Amino acid sequence: MARSAKPWFNRQKDCWMSWLNGKRVKLAEGKRNKKAAQDRLDELRFEAVHNPHPDSAELTVASVIERYQGFAEKRVAESTLATRKPYLQSFAEETGWRPISDCRPDHMETWLDKHPEWESDWTKNAAIRNVQVAFNWAWKCRIVKDNPFRGVTHRVGEPRRNMTEKEFQAVLRVTGSEWRKTKPTPGARFRQVLTFLWHTGCRPCEACKLRWADVDFGREIIVLREHKSSRTQRKPRPRIIPLDPVALRLLRSLQRRNEGDHVFLNHRKTVWNKDSLALRLARAREKAGVSDDAKVYGVRHAFGTKAIVNGVDLKTLSELMGHTTTRMTEHYLHLSGETAHLAAAMRLANARRSSA
Repeated sequence: MARSAKPWFNRQKDCWMSWLNGKRVKLAEGKRNKKAAQDRLDELRFEAVHNPHPDSAELTVASVIERYQGFAEKRVAESTLATRKPYLQSFAEETGWRPISDCRPDHMETWLDKHPEWESDWTKNAAIRNVQVAFNWAWKCRIVKDNPFRGVTHRVGEPRRNMTEKEFQAVLRVTGSEWRKTKPTPGARFRQVLTFLWHTGCRPCEACKLRWADVDFGREIIVLREHKSSRTQRKPRPRIIPLDPVALRLLRSLQRRNEGDHVFLNHRKTVWNKDSLALRLARAREKAGVSDDAKVYGVRHAFGTKAIVNGVDLKTLSELMGHTTTRMTEHYLHLSGETAHLAAAMRLANARRSSA
C-alpha cells in the first residue's frame, strides 16, 4: 500500500513542501510552521478530491477553468489574461467544486450578487464575459457538452466617451511643475504619458510597456512586435506607430535621461500600469474640476474621433490604431455632435453633385 504524502522541510528554501499528484508543492515558510504545512496539505488534498484532474471524465467548474488557463497562457495576450484571471479565480472559489452537470445559469448570477463592490454595469458585464469565455471555449473544444452558464448577461454600461481637448488641457495644467531641481515631478511624469497618448492614439497598456528597443528614431516610428492583436492574427505582424513631431520630441527628451529599458516610468522609477494611471487621473480630475467619466482610455477615443473629423479614412485609421479590422474603427464614426464636420461634409457632397 502506498504511503500518503507528508510535509518535509527544504532547508535551502526555508519552507515545508510535499508531493501531490506528482508535483512538488510549497506548503508553508519557516521551520516552526509544520502544523500550518500539514493543515495546508490537508486542504490541498480536500480540493483534489472535490476538483478532479482537468482530464477527468467528471469535470467540475474549477477543472474547466484550470484547463482553460493552461490553454490561454500560450495563446492569449498577457494583459488580457491578467484582466481575466481575477474573475476566473473568484468564480472558482465560489462554485469551483460543483460538477458541470449540476451547474445552472443562476449559479453565476448568485456569484455576481455576492460582489456588491462591482458597482458599475461595465464591471459586472466584464465579470460575466471573462468567465463565460472559459466555458464557451470548453464547449467549442467538446470538453463539455454545453455551456451551463449560456444566456447569463448583464446590461452594457454607457459607452466610454472621448476626453475633450478642454478637459485634456485642464488635466495638464494641474499636474504640477515640469521639474523639481533636476528631476521631473510625479505630475510631470504623468503628463508625459498623457501627452504621448494624445498624439499617438496608443492603448494605455502599450504606452506602459513601451521599451526603447521598440522606438526607431531613424524612421520616426514605434515597432511593437508583441501587441494585443498579434496572437489573434493568422500571420502576426508588428504594429507600426508613426510619431508626430510632438511625440518625437517627447521621446528624444526622455531618451537623454536614460532611466532604464522602459520609456515611461513613474516617480518610483517603476513601470506604469492601468491602475496607477487611473489613480493619477482621478486626482487630477478632482483638482481640475473635470467630470468623473473622463477616463484615460478616453484619450485614445479622442484621437480616433479627431482623425475621422480631419478626414482620415477608416482603413488608414484602423492601421494607426492597431485594429485587426475596420469593424472596431467604425466606433469612431459617432459624429452626431460634430456639427462643423457634418456641415463641411454636406458642402462637399453638394459640390460634387453640382459638378457632375
